[in-house]
Order: sequence, then structure tokens, then C-alpha cells
Amino acid sequence: MPTLLWILYLSSHCVLSVNALYDCPRAVCASCLPTEIHDAPGVGFDLTPSYGGSVVEIARVQGNPEYLEYMARLVSSPEPEDETKTLFKHIAQWLPISDVWSRKCGRWLYKLGYSAKDGIEIISDLLRELKDLTEREILCALDRVAVTIPDISSLEHQTINAALEDLGLRTWLGDSLYYPSRLIEADAVYVANGYGLCKNYQNIFECTDEFYDQLSYPAVLLVSFSRHLLYTAISTPINGEALARVTNDEAQVFDFEVGLDRLLQNDSQAQRDRLRQQLLVLPQESEFIVTHVLLAGESATNPQFLAVLKDALSELSPIMSPDLKMTIANSSKALNPTFAAARGAALYARRRQEVQADCQEPPECEIIRRQEQTRSSGKQDL
Repeated sequence: MPTLLWILYLSSHCVLSVNALYDCPRAVCASCLPTEIHDAPGVGFDLTPSYGGSVVEIARVQGNPEYLEYMARLVSSPEPEDETKTLFKHIAQWLPISDVWSRKCGRWLYKLGYSAKDGIEIISDLLRELKDLTEREILCALDRVAVTIPDISSLEHQTINAALEDLGLRTWLGDSLYYPSRLIEADAVYVANGYGLCKNYQNIFECTDEFYDQLSYPAVLLVSFSRHLLYTAISTPINGEALARVTNDEAQVFDFEVGLDRLLQNDSQAQRDRLRQQLLVLPQESEFIVTHVLLAGESATNPQFLAVLKDALSELSPIMSPDLKMTIANSSKALNPTFAAARGAALYARRRQEVQADCQEPPECEIIRRQEQTRSSGKQDL
């Protein structure tokens, strides 16, 4: 009996803690966000298992063989890789140098042939290309970005943050108790298609409250198709809310044998059947009724793939929601699936830039910024 009472006490304490997090008002900010930060463009990057993309269709960087091999290794590994097991890093942890300098030394040793690249360096290389291409396009140095990733348990957000730190970039993820520590590709694509967004995002509590009374229980099937693989995932946003601190990512399927390159090289019935069967796996095995089918990936508009997808969906129709919502890849109004997740990440970054992480701005802050914007506009007219 004492054990049972202790468990009940812990459960009630946890519930009270969660409620307090969202019900108690935050402290009033001591200062206002500068206008140049508040009004800066939001930048999002999408790291897929095949390539990296940035928002507004600015850049797409194909993953090199090293990156593809690393992602395939992560998919097959249920546990996060220990990036400290190399001899150099084992020694470096006892030296009075920062993690950044440790990784720079490791990169130097790699160039000399004394060590192998770790995951942080591999991801950093891809992000560096995205960063350079984006900065050249928007004519502005990047400071802070949001990066969306596939839901691979062995790919930790600390690895992404370390890769960003190597490039002198900060992240919008994991910087506050009120916001998510990572942004999953399925959630980002859900957002990019206009789902799960609150109106009053400046107030995190009121934002969440907008979804409590909707009685919405979406189950989102993400279908991402690229040159090198098929990736599907089912997520169930709580009450339909996107970009929440807590998200439910239920299941994933990765198949590196049915990417577009393989389909074009071997356009056989057996290859199409395998692709079709992989598309059926999650909806058939999931306990949830799929309400949304959203497309992503550089090859999602390929006619051969779409034909197989439509055939699979026709078989699934009896077990899917009668009000099924689906992105139409060949519609002129549809998002470009290549950059859908990056667009969702950028939208998250843009919203975060307007709100201070751990405090609530007083109303006069917005008045001050409007006055600064008016003065700045007047100077430009002169």
C-alpha cells in the first residue's frame, strides 16, 4: 500500500507540474526585443536522410556518400551513437579546451588522415553549404535557425546543436522549457500545409488553449520520397496542435532500396510492389485512423511514384478517415514537397523571433517597435 500511495503522489505531482507550466503566468520581460531581431526573416533548414533543404526554395544540397552512409547507419542503430569514443575525443575531454576547439582539432586530424569524421562533422558540412547558399540569397548573415530532422531515435538534437555551434549558429530548439527541444519532419510538414497553427502565438498559454476544446485527434501520415529512399511516419499531434513542446511520433519506416534512383534503374513490377507494400505498412499496423496524408521529399512529384501511392491509398481507403486531407503533389497550389519541411521550420523560427523565450513582454514593447519601424521607414524615404 505505501508503494501505491507513493506512485499516486508522484502521478498527481507530475500532473500539477505540467499544469503549472502552462497555467502560471511568466515573468514580465525586463527589456523589449530589438526591432531588427523581431522583424528578421525566419530561417529553417530540413535535414532529410537524403539531402538538406532551406526555406523558400533557396537551396537544396544533395547529401554526399558519407552523409548517406551516416544516415543509413543511424536508421539501423536503435541507440544514439556515442560521439566521444574516438581516441582523440577521449583524450580531449581531459584537456582544458572547449568542445568547439576539440571538434576543430578533430577536423584537422581528419584532414591529415589520423581520424575519421564523426556525425557532428558530417552534419556540419551539409549545414555549412546550406548556410552559405542561404546567406548569399538573402544577403544577410545568419545568426539563429530552426532545423527539422527525421524521427530517428539515434539522431539526437544535441548532435544537431553541436553542428550548428561549429558554424557559429544558434538554434531555436531546446532553448526554453516552453518550446520543443527538436522539430520532427512530420510536424514541420504538417505546419507548412497550414495545419495545427494557433492564432495567438505570442502567448504560449493562449496558443495551447485554442486547441483544448476542438476535440481533434489527427493522425498524420508523412510520405517522404527522395532519390535514395522512402521514409514514412505517423504522428499524432496532441489535440491537433503543431509546434508544441510535447509531440507524439508513433512509428516510422525507412527503406533505402526503393528510392527514385532504384525505381528508375529497375522499373519492374517487383520493385513497384515493394514500394507499394512499404506505403501500406504504417496505416495498416497503426491503431490510429489516418486523417492526413502529407507529401515531402525531392522526388514526391515523380509520376511513377504518385501512381504507386494512389494505388496504395485506394486499398487503404476503407480504414482511413472519410474526411481524409491530402496534399496534391501535381497541383499548382500545392507546396513544393522538396522544401515543405524547411518551410515549416522557418515558420516556427519566425514565430519564435517575435516572442521572448522565458518571459512575457509588456504591451508597450509593440508600441515602441512600431515607432522604430515608422522612423526607419521615414529615413528610407528620404
